[in-house]
Amino acid sequence: MSSNSFIPLSVPNLSGNEWKYAEDAIKTGWVSSVGSYVDEFEQKFAEFVGVKRAIAVVNGTAALHISLMLAGVEEGDEVIVPDLTFVAPANAVAYCNATPVFLGSEWSTLGLDPIILQKFLEEKCELKDGQTFNKNTGRRIAAIIPMHTFGNPVDMDPILKLCQTSNIPVIEDATESLGSLYKGAKTGSFGLLGCFSFNGNKIMTTGGGGMIVTNDEKLADRAKHLSTTAKSDPIEYDHDEIGYNYRLVNVLAAIGVGQLEQMGDFVETKRRNYDCYIKNLSNVQGMQMFVEQEHSESNYWMYPLILETITPMDLTRALGEKRIQARPVWKLMHTLPMFKHCESFGIEDSEEIYNKVLCIPCSTDLSEEDVNRVCKSLEEVANNE
Repeated sequence: MSSNSFIPLSVPNLSGNEWKYAEDAIKTGWVSSVGSYVDEFEQKFAEFVGVKRAIAVVNGTAALHISLMLAGVEEGDEVIVPDLTFVAPANAVAYCNATPVFLGSEWSTLGLDPIILQKFLEEKCELKDGQTFNKNTGRRIAAIIPMHTFGNPVDMDPILKLCQTSNIPVIEDATESLGSLYKGAKTGSFGLLGCFSFNGNKIMTTGGGGMIVTNDEKLADRAKHLSTTAKSDPIEYDHDEIGYNYRLVNVLAAIGVGQLEQMGDFVETKRRNYDCYIKNLSNVQGMQMFVEQEHSESNYWMYPLILETITPMDLTRALGEKRIQARPVWKLMHTLPMFKHCESFGIEDSEEIYNKVLCIPCSTDLSEEDVNRVCKSLEEVANNE
């Protein structure tokens, strides 16, 4: 790659059998929501994550929406969501006519802080008839959605323990963390349900697409039913409840099968390049790479850079002038107009993370030359501050 070529943030790497499998799906005419590649993708994905079942859907947001329904979230309920997250889980809660409650994240994982969760449950909630209720609103806390931010695993053990005591179902937002490990097990396998995304910028992609995973066979069957328009007869167009046209199509599942075959290489490349960034930036003033916790092994989907002397937006512009793409952290959910009425709790560190973290190029086909150029550019910007 030339010294002046554009380095994108994160782009797909379709270098395996994707075309071969997609061509087969097209040639055989199986391009819609039924076909062998959908079945194969679900089976192999479940094996990869280490769960009993996987149900392919059109995107990660659909996975979250169906999972909330499966967890029993109803109109008028509340669902705990990180304030620092992509908007999808908050939107999915709203789809259920429920209300998100935004809790703070911690610097050590960039994910939901178990201490904040404990304080919220102790100070703001009460247990009645085996259910947890928000004392201020009287609403039931019907679920929680911890998210593995940028692929870095949340500290799940204390969260699971708190939620078990409080009878709050856990839906893992693992949309960014495919291939990450928490204490030796794959993310997405800890909660009642786990959700993944295969958007074009993820570590593997189907263009669009998502997956629900679970060890509960009944929930898996219901997930497939709800995501297939709740059709109750194989021939007759009979539907027994309101369903959703959320099934992933066969031609995209074929791409997914080809991508999944390369996941080991993708994670290895991500981690190798991340180590290169850490080494090259070790002496750059005011900038340091986020580092995973000892109990975790991140897929390093995104590469979070912690800034001390320059703002994320200013650095984004400076890198843009050097034809290098970067992206800031999402705006905090409680600041968005549609969620300003929602409760937030313990968000001080989330605000600091938003103000200090920037994600730098991380594609799975990023070369060492690219990494060196990004690091040189960052050093130049730091020296000019």
